[in-house]
Amino acid sequence: MKWDIFSNRKKERRHHRKDEIDEMIDIIEKFAPRKYRSERDAFYYNYKIMPPYLKPLFSLLQVISQRERLNEDQVVFVRELFLKLKGFYDPKEKLSLVEAIEDGNLIRKFRELFLFFYDKKDFSAQEIKGWLI
Repeated sequence: MKWDIFSNRKKERRHHRKDEIDEMIDIIEKFAPRKYRSERDAFYYNYKIMPPYLKPLFSLLQVISQRERLNEDQVVFVRELFLKLKGFYDPKEKLSLVEAIEDGNLIRKFRELFLFFYDKKDFSAQEIKGWLI
């Protein structure tokens, strides 16, 4: 082992190379409310270290990053977002679409998604179910 104790050069830091998910997170963090960053980290971003969740997480973040669609074509956007959220929270596809729409926990997570990413909390569970059916 060779130690270079006489050198004035500082070691170059290794920079973490950003992957596709990190790029999506950067896009989202430009518009998402700062007050919910810790929730986004805990309930979404942390899943990028788990292989079964990589693909569904990336798909979900891609749709979330298209926030302008929320105002343009809300019903189509909400349906697509729900399908991606279902894919993320149900990676083994145990729930059918009808069961997912009736699942109270998934609807709650869907409402939280709007809060954490868009700071919108004025959607009722009934209104969301109406969009999805």
